[in-house]
Amino acid sequence: MEAKSSEETNQTSETKTFVHANRYLIIGIILSIFNYAFYTILANVIIKNNDLLWLSTLISTVATTILAYLLHSKITWKERDPGKTGIIKFFIWNFITAIIINPGLTQLFSLITPLYEIAFNISNSINLPFSYDFIQSTGAFILTAIITMILNFLFYDKFVFSNNRRS
Repeated sequence: MEAKSSEETNQTSETKTFVHANRYLIIGIILSIFNYAFYTILANVIIKNNDLLWLSTLISTVATTILAYLLHSKITWKERDPGKTGIIKFFIWNFITAIIINPGLTQLFSLITPLYEIAFNISNSINLPFSYDFIQSTGAFILTAIITMILNFLFYDKFVFSNNRRS
């Protein structure tokens, strides 16, 4: 009888873990779409200068951090409270990401001109109406987002919750 209750407990724990992971994934997708849309508007409509891509990245990352806090505090932190120090660490982590990591990576990735030239040539060959500047800024943003997601996956839980990832 104990083995059965232990098995049920494991199954319930696995279900909670799956639901929890799905919530993080959904929030991550929402934040990525918001960040990309906001960044694109800043970079291509308001700022319109590839030398200032870092500024677009900085502003969109800060706005996304605020949205991330609101979403996490209402959805994912209900089962797993980070505590006051965890919330402070959350903002420190996102501040470091917004001020140092994302702008630096965007600046670095905007220098990979052969990649963007290839994408621009492919875009022209299939008659897509994208400018080189749009392809460069979007490419730099996507590469930055991928690296940032990997860093978040590896270090976010360990830093904010001060323990190993619970998945």
